[in-house]
Amino acid sequence: MDANKDNSNNPANKKDTVGVLGLIAFVLSAMVGGGIYDLPQNMAFNAGMLGQLIGWILTGIIMWFIVRSFMTLSEVRPEYTTGLYKYAEDGFGKFTGFFVSWGYWICECFANVTYSVLLMSTLNAFWPGTFTGGNNIPSLIGGTIILWSMSILILRGIKDASWVDMSGTVVMLASTACFLITMIVAFNWNKFTSNIFANQPIPALSDKDMGSLAVQVKNTMMTTLWVFGGVEGAVVLSDKARSQKDVRNATKYGFLLCLVLYAMASLLPLGLRSYGQIAKMASPSSATLMQIVIGPIGRLIITFGVVFAVLSSWLTWTIMLSEMPRAAAIDGTFPKSFGKLNSKQVPWFSVIASTIVMQIIIISTHFAGHAFNTMLTIVGTMTVPPYLISMMYLVKISKNEKTFNIHDEPLSVTRNSSYIVAWLAILGTLFMGYSAGIKYTAISFVIYAIGIPFFIYARHQYEPGKPAMSHNEKIFAACIVLVALVGLAWMFLIK
Repeated sequence: MDANKDNSNNPANKKDTVGVLGLIAFVLSAMVGGGIYDLPQNMAFNAGMLGQLIGWILTGIIMWFIVRSFMTLSEVRPEYTTGLYKYAEDGFGKFTGFFVSWGYWICECFANVTYSVLLMSTLNAFWPGTFTGGNNIPSLIGGTIILWSMSILILRGIKDASWVDMSGTVVMLASTACFLITMIVAFNWNKFTSNIFANQPIPALSDKDMGSLAVQVKNTMMTTLWVFGGVEGAVVLSDKARSQKDVRNATKYGFLLCLVLYAMASLLPLGLRSYGQIAKMASPSSATLMQIVIGPIGRLIITFGVVFAVLSSWLTWTIMLSEMPRAAAIDGTFPKSFGKLNSKQVPWFSVIASTIVMQIIIISTHFAGHAFNTMLTIVGTMTVPPYLISMMYLVKISKNEKTFNIHDEPLSVTRNSSYIVAWLAILGTLFMGYSAGIKYTAISFVIYAIGIPFFIYARHQYEPGKPAMSHNEKIFAACIVLVALVGLAWMFLIK
């Protein structure tokens, strides 16, 4: 069976399809996960109240263009049910498809490791000093045990985690609602409007001069990009969707709901404590804020929410991580081993490979000063190329009606509006990439460059005797390596 064929209309598959509520739950689980619980500290670390507010407005505008582009792609190319890498492959060739699938795979491995860091930091509340920072030796051991336990469960045949998604999303929303209501009740307008430009050092409040508003907004962009990572979750899961309309609705409503939740979660706490005080709080900062207002019970509410939400998202994305390389292997862009199934019809090699990659990343967190912020910035930076290439594909097919509406069916969007929105999404994505800075851009391109030998090996497997890469693909690969080398040289030699 063609892995990319849309079978949503096949009656035999109806029992396996997911409706709009299930897709929204998946989008929320993919985007929110446990990240919202430490959002107050993540944002306060980079900006004051006004900088955060402008950051959310700007990010909301940029992400809406990206969301709108993904919604359009799901409508004009409904047959590409494996999502992002098929857009890249159809528009720019096999190597670009591999580039996106490899980057997306490794990116989500990093995202899963943020769950490990946050979970271990949260458990530190029960055993003070044991899991400090979420990246000390006990934290690495704890994260490793959970990681391999989940992989074993998946290998034993746990393929459908929709009920886990739904349960985790309900708990996450309930605990988040408790947090937001508490922050509203405790909100003090005078504190909220104090030092709103974050340009006055106030030692008593730990407030520092955060620089100009432009600098503050720029510094928030990697956090805001990371928390929206997963907005394309319904597109990735579209092969299981009841209809492509449900995919578009889930993407739209999931994004809007998350934008409201995120902005409230980062801004309302500033009515309780200054940005300097919040920036110094241990992860998850929302638990500390709840404890300030209602005592130990507040920390327990957040702790329970974090543990449940993180574990559910962690399991869901581990399953998704194993499916992405498998789909690419079936399509001939990943090595054949990634497509192998065990007796439970689980892609065992892909599960183990994903787990090993995540294990390496978990170990590397030990050497990161601010492990959670470091991981989320790498995730945000690596998300940029897959998004950018998807938007470039929409620009390419929107140039004329023949390539835009290949199915010759009525569409809810026009070609011209899609063309404009795609260009705006490209500009926004490039700005977010710029916000990451040289260091994280270099790290992301090094990771992309590591994947090139895997592509060459896969091409020799599927087309032995033929050149692994075309002339244009060789140029593209050389550019990736060059950017990685220049970035590293800048980091270590010039800086």
